Amino acid sequence: MPMGGDRNGRRRAVIDEWFWVIALVAVVIAGIGGYAAYTAHATPGTVTEERQVSSWEGNGSYTTAATVSEPNPLYAQGTELSDRPAYFMAVSPRLDGTFAFEYQASGGGTADVAVQQTLVIRSVGGDGDEATTEYWRIEESLGGTTASGVASGEAVQTTFSRNVSQIAVRASNISERLGGTPGSVQIMVVNTVALDGEVNGQQVERTATYRLPIGIEGSTYSPAATEGQAMTGSTTETLTRQRTYGPLWTVGGPVLLVLGLAGVAGLAYGRYDDRFTVSEAERNRLDFESTRDEFDDWITTARLPSTVLNRPRVDVDSLDGLVDTAIDVDARVFERPDGEAFYVPHEGLLYVYEAPTPRLDAMLDEDGEGDEADD
Repeated sequence: MPMGGDRNGRRRAVIDEWFWVIALVAVVIAGIGGYAAYTAHATPGTVTEERQVSSWEGNGSYTTAATVSEPNPLYAQGTELSDRPAYFMAVSPRLDGTFAFEYQASGGGTADVAVQQTLVIRSVGGDGDEATTEYWRIEESLGGTTASGVASGEAVQTTFSRNVSQIAVRASNISERLGGTPGSVQIMVVNTVALDGEVNGQQVERTATYRLPIGIEGSTYSPAATEGQAMTGSTTETLTRQRTYGPLWTVGGPVLLVLGLAGVAGLAYGRYDDRFTVSEAERNRLDFESTRDEFDDWITTARLPSTVLNRPRVDVDSLDGLVDTAIDVDARVFERPDGEAFYVPHEGLLYVYEAPTPRLDAMLDEDGEGDEADD
């Protein structure tokens, strides 16, 4: 079986065969470590980032209410119903609404706000924003308002009041006088907001439109959710800072550099001192040990009697050749207890293979390395 010296010899054989590959790997490791260490500690470089320093947002919203004006079994006349999903046209036909616009700015500001309010009645093919054909359209001004020096968080409001039942009748009459029109009737209150002023220290001029659709279904009408986009803005600044690296670069880089340089130095010294040189005898012994391990299942350690050992000998030049012979004659391979000779007895003959000599551990002892190999 392989001894400590055999293992040492195998290591030296591997290093000797793959020396330049191992050396190249060590150089690459040192190069990677050096690059990482130099980058992380000597020239980390800079990174540019944008940071938001201020922002603002303006938006509009509607609130609705309807006063009960007609006798009914549910509500007393004069009752105000507010922000309901639907109102009965026969009970409270007039819709009162309020549109409010305000903006919030992280750095404050003052601006002039102008609001124009319009009632739109139209017939369209399709539904809502997906309408593709507008058959007719009527617009009616609902007034508006202007405000100067509006501060952040201060609301600008406009109001409207219209009899939805009368609007529905008006739209129906228009359709009838046109001979009937395809599509559906839409009622909308539209507010157009113009904002002009200084917000967060920057000049701002924006316009946005907000719509309140009013749907009619049977005896009820329903104000829908507000439609429109918020006004937004932000101010950013560019910052340049030194790039930072994690432990993989700051610690791993120097470690790889040291390991790579140590490996290169060790390989160079070992090459100079012939510590990796493997002799022909050692190579033969290593080949034998490898073959012995490969065919272990075919080999039995035994002490053969002298009557067998004294048979006529047939010398075989390799262990695998002896194993092939054993397979051919359906026999076992017997190994001498010292592991230096192998036998296959068959029909009065003794097939013999003798292991290469000297043993690796013996050669290492001669070089003064045997004690180290056995540790």
